[in-house]
Amino acid sequence: MKKTLSVLLVVLLLFSLIPLSTAAAQTDKTPLIILQGYSGPRLDNADTGEQVWGLDFSKVGDRIVAALPDIAGTAGSVFQGDTTQLVDILGGILQETLDPIRCNPDGTSYYNLVPHITSAAQARVSTLRANGEENLVAEKQLVEMMEQERGAENIFIFNHDWREGQIAYAKAIDAFIQEVKALTGAKQVDIFGLSHGGQCGASYLYYYGYKGDARRVVLDSPAIGGTSMVGDPMLGVPLHVDYATILEFVELGNGTEEEFEWLIKYIGFDNLNAVLSDLCERYLVDLAKNIPSIWDFCPLSVYEEAKEKRLDPNLNAQIIANSDAFHYGAMANMREGLKRAQKAGTSIAILTKYGHENLTGTNKNSDYIIDTNLSSGAFCAPFDSRFAADYTAKGKNCSDKGHLHISPERNLDASTAYLPDNTWFVNGQFHGMYVFDPYTKELVRTFLCTDRLRNVFSDAKFPQFNSAQNPVDSLYIRFDGTSPGYHSAADKKLLIQNLSAQYEISVWYIQINGAKFELKPTVTKRLAAGETGYITLPEHVLADCTNPFDMTVVYTLYNRQTQLKSKTFTFTPLSEQEAAQYSYLITAAPLSSEEKDLGRVTQTTTPEPSTTPAPDVPTTNGTGDTPASSDNGIPNTYTQKHSALPFLLIPIALAGAFALYAGKRKRDEMM
Repeated sequence: MKKTLSVLLVVLLLFSLIPLSTAAAQTDKTPLIILQGYSGPRLDNADTGEQVWGLDFSKVGDRIVAALPDIAGTAGSVFQGDTTQLVDILGGILQETLDPIRCNPDGTSYYNLVPHITSAAQARVSTLRANGEENLVAEKQLVEMMEQERGAENIFIFNHDWREGQIAYAKAIDAFIQEVKALTGAKQVDIFGLSHGGQCGASYLYYYGYKGDARRVVLDSPAIGGTSMVGDPMLGVPLHVDYATILEFVELGNGTEEEFEWLIKYIGFDNLNAVLSDLCERYLVDLAKNIPSIWDFCPLSVYEEAKEKRLDPNLNAQIIANSDAFHYGAMANMREGLKRAQKAGTSIAILTKYGHENLTGTNKNSDYIIDTNLSSGAFCAPFDSRFAADYTAKGKNCSDKGHLHISPERNLDASTAYLPDNTWFVNGQFHGMYVFDPYTKELVRTFLCTDRLRNVFSDAKFPQFNSAQNPVDSLYIRFDGTSPGYHSAADKKLLIQNLSAQYEISVWYIQINGAKFELKPTVTKRLAAGETGYITLPEHVLADCTNPFDMTVVYTLYNRQTQLKSKTFTFTPLSEQEAAQYSYLITAAPLSSEEKDLGRVTQTTTPEPSTTPAPDVPTTNGTGDTPASSDNGIPNTYTQKHSALPFLLIPIALAGAFALYAGKRKRDEMM
């Protein structure tokens, strides 16, 4: 009898555990909340029911196309220095586009606008799809990746009136999290915030992170400290936009491996900067200055000056009061707020980018949209310079002698960052393009879905500093025994990876600046798409190197243009003592049998690499690129020789490129 009873108890116990196990599996799928980039959430006019935001860039493009005859008629005066007519035309289009979302001087909405989605139940990705509102799913690639891990029913797109200031936004996020928890039964949520969404995520953590409701938070390219893209126009600083970089930005965003930015570099469009500066000053600032969230983008260092220049103490008193509270509360003390959240159990990853001058052209290191310093808190040298040879880390927020927080390029000091041990930096990646880069995409997935990345020292695969690896960038190099960007005696090979998803490359030569050796690749060996080659290093070839050195790889990408390209990487040598001190940087890169031997290194007394390509290297057009051929075989040098046409068409081409990019982009917003 006792034996029978024991068997029954065991059976009952097993059956009782089945629903418990199932419940555990379900609750383990922590809800993920996506905080969208700036102006991402759709807004509707509550009085008319009309959608007024969720901007349809194709309609803006149509409006510009309709105005082309008038725009073309202003070209002569623009090139004579008179931008008035063109700016009035573009300003009219701008006013027409932005009028539905304009605000009163006190920061309230002029029209009765409401977010299209107002509850967590509506914001579920599975619900959005079921309702035929797939277009409201932000960060689609990230969502698709994450729903494989936790299901579409556990992913939520946060919607709020993006014009509101950070204090109100943080409160709304907190309320939304409580909704999600009640709806799913989860104890915590995960958060991903991009750009403005990253700023909102940081503000939420500052004001409400002490609750411990967030388990893991990724802040990608966050505008935590604002951006000079807002600060400079608010100060009235003339803009110096590099239009070639804009085109490169579009190319990478569209995933095209053909390049045309060299054409703009060849022609030059400085006159357009006068148009843009005039447009900002006469139209955009007046529209933007009454939007509270715009002021949250104004960096603390210029806030008082910009406020005095643009805001009326009486008319704008409410905007000033709210913005002052945010700037001198959260923005000035963000590190303390983030540390509070960490103490409450929240794991935080800040993913920031560098290697591009800021959009306004004021010599700040950035991801082109958000300044690196403002995104991370890191101390940065001016964009076009490095720290002095004797520079040592400021150690403001990390004084651990075993941590090397200075970038390989010696232009960033992460020891002053908001969270030095929890901030990853990616050189050369543009704003918002984490999802197009296999490296950063996997970093985000690993952080959100595993416990492997407690900090920047947890996993050698994801070091604090690395270079972008977007397939459109074509090339990536590192040494095999040391963390990317560094070199030590542990290295035996220089690895060269073809990042292209579809084209072969040939490496012609590698120019070394700052080190006494040269690399001699075997140019007859091509690297297939995605393939890695290597050049063998003799022992201690860089033993006498003490300063950072540059490697410029000259290669051909066999795309439809058959381009001769170059890409420069910077490496910091580690002495034996430094290698021991920063032992976490000594890590072998994965090798495979598919790697090709591309040549050897030889030592030389002077750094004089070959400057003459092999005889069969394609002839360039003088800009560092090969002449591109159109589909009918006519070289695009035709366009260069007839430069009047591009001069007249460039405003059209840029507007069309942005409209195409916005219409086809794979995420909702770039900021």
